[in-house]
Amino acid sequence: MSNRPAELPIVSQTTSSQRLSSASSPKILGKCSLIALGCPKNLVDGERILGLLRDAGWELTTDPDRADVVIVNTCGFLRSAREESFAVIEEMLKLKRKGKIRGVIVAGCLVERDREAILDRFPEVDQLVNVFARDEITEAAERIHNGLMEQRTVFQPASVIPLDDRRRLRVTPRPLAYLKISEGCDRLCTFCTIPHIRGRHVSKPIESVVEEARELVA
Repeated sequence: MSNRPAELPIVSQTTSSQRLSSASSPKILGKCSLIALGCPKNLVDGERILGLLRDAGWELTTDPDRADVVIVNTCGFLRSAREESFAVIEEMLKLKRKGKIRGVIVAGCLVERDREAILDRFPEVDQLVNVFARDEITEAAERIHNGLMEQRTVFQPASVIPLDDRRRLRVTPRPLAYLKISEGCDRLCTFCTIPHIRGRHVSKPIESVVEEARELVA
């Protein structure tokens, strides 16, 4: 696994004080590892996914080799980013073939853009979760944990309001944190896929932005 770029497992940036285990939950479902690729928007999505997993009772690990379920939160913007996402998916599926992990969930922008390509290229992927179904990823992980291994795709249409990014597990070192105030883009440029991946532009209510900022500095 030495050829994996160091920046990929975003939970490896987490400080020890953030405690990757789910101390607040009465049960531990299993171990889960998240690999996030791409831009700061994807990093925020990854932090939200980590928070959801923590709250659902998953123990989080920085090492995919030690996980039961691995989530690859992909980038689908540039060709190089898509190829990197494909390479990481293949690497995680190798772990599954060796029996080191139980399942692989592919999420994020590449799912939004190239769902059929992923299904054709990687039939062993257990679950596909698009950008706007992000908050359902814990259910997808629990299905793998419970032995429900049939391949599923979980899709939600673009929302008219931004997704709730509160209760994140922040992985950036203090004092740095990303605060997403809007999502999507209305400028349908022929050379850009962002509106097709992230939807039309929507802004968070100012009250939500302030509340999230307070959480991040707490």
